[in-house]
Amino acid sequence: MTKVKPSDLPTKTVRAPNGEIVRLKVVQSDSETLPYDLLAAFRSNVRSIRDERRRKARDAADTAQA
Repeated sequence: MTKVKPSDLPTKTVRAPNGEIVRLKVVQSDSETLPYDLLAAFRSNVRSIRDERRRKARDAADTAQA
């Protein structure tokens, strides 16, 4: 089994329609390791979303205490 880490995938920075800057993992469709690349990108996205939600929850808790 081939292991592909999210850090092995290139990252592209783009601007979303609402003006926010977003970093995306780039997956090549003709890659020999496409399934593993997709899994690595998915794991990276999930990790980013969880980190963002934790940060927002912590900030909301800090604001409520103040």
